[in-house]
Amino acid sequence: MKKILLVATIYRVGERIYPIIPKLSKKFNIDVLKTAQMGKGINWYGDNDLRAIFDKKYKKYIKNIYYELPNLSDYDLIIFDDDRPRNGLKQIYQKAKTLNILTIGNFHGNKEFCSKNLNNQLNRCWDKIQLFGYKDYQKHVESGVGSKENFLVGGIPCNDSLKKYERTDENILVIVNFLGNRTAPFNRFDENTFRSLGLLDLQKEFNKKVVVKLKSRADHPDSQSDFNYLDNILPKNLDYEVIMDVEDDNKMMSDSFIVISAPSTLAFKSVQKGIPTVLLDGYGQIGNFYDFKGVVDLDTQKIFDEIERQYNKGRDEKFIRNTIDGGIDFTSTEKYINNIKDIV
Repeated sequence: MKKILLVATIYRVGERIYPIIPKLSKKFNIDVLKTAQMGKGINWYGDNDLRAIFDKKYKKYIKNIYYELPNLSDYDLIIFDDDRPRNGLKQIYQKAKTLNILTIGNFHGNKEFCSKNLNNQLNRCWDKIQLFGYKDYQKHVESGVGSKENFLVGGIPCNDSLKKYERTDENILVIVNFLGNRTAPFNRFDENTFRSLGLLDLQKEFNKKVVVKLKSRADHPDSQSDFNYLDNILPKNLDYEVIMDVEDDNKMMSDSFIVISAPSTLAFKSVQKGIPTVLLDGYGQIGNFYDFKGVVDLDTQKIFDEIERQYNKGRDEKFIRNTIDGGIDFTSTEKYINNIKDIV
C-alpha cells in the first residue's frame, strides 16, 4: 500500500478533515505528524485536551504517530490540515518539494477570499488545495493564481456524521467567536450582545435551555476566565450552560433547536441539518455565508424574524449545494477521498 503523511497542526482547523482517516486507511498506510498546537510542546489551552480525543478516535487507523519530522522520502503524498504557511508547514513543503512529493493543503475555514493570500500559499505551502464547494472553486479559479489543477473540491468531511443523529431540539445554542473580555478583530460577545439576543424571551417562548459554545484559543489560554466572564454578564434568571472543548460537535449541533452564531465554519453544521441558524454580521468573517439569508444585524426583532422565517421555510438546500460538496446528502468524505485516490 502507498503511504500518506497527514500533518496535524490545530485541532479546531483539522477536525473537519480528520474523519477521512478511517476510510483512507483502507486504501493507504497513514502516518501522522503532530506538531504546533497538536504537538507535545504546548499545554492545552482549553478545558478538554482535544489531542487525546484525536487519539481516541483515530489512533487505531494510523500506522505511526510522530512528533518530529519523519523521513519524507517514504511517502507518496503529504496532506496538511491547514492552508497557511505557518506552524512549520512552509518548511515541510519546501523539503517535500526537493523530493518531488506532492502536498495537499486544506482550506483553513470560513474566511474571506484573498488572491494575495492565495498567491503566498500556492507553491509555498501546498501544490493543491481541498476546498469546501464550487463557490470556493470558482473564486479560486477566477483569481488567475495557479490553474484549475491546483484546486480540488472535497466538502467538509467531518459534517457527514450529522446523518447519524436525530434532531432532539433540546437547546438554544449560541456559538461565540470572541468574548468581551479580550481584544478582537471583530465585534465581541459582550453584555450588550447577549442582551440583544433576547435569550430570556427565547427561553420563555420555547422552554429550552441555552448552551453557550466557546472556542478555545492558544493566544487566550485562561479558559476559566471566559467561564467567569459569562457568569458575570449573563442574566441571573437564565437557564444556561457554558461549554468549550466538545468531543462531538455534530451531536452538540443535532441537540439544538435554534443556533445563533458568529459567522463560523461550525455553523455550516446546523445549516446542513436544517436547524434555524442566525449569523451575526460583524462578529466574524462572512466568507462563504455571503449569500446566506440568515446573516443579520445585532437586532432582537431581526433575529426573531429570521428564526421564524427559517423555521417555516426549512433547510436551504440551494445554499448547501453551492457551498459544500456532498453537503446535501452528507457524502463529503467520499468525494474528498476520491480526490486523493485520483491523485495517488
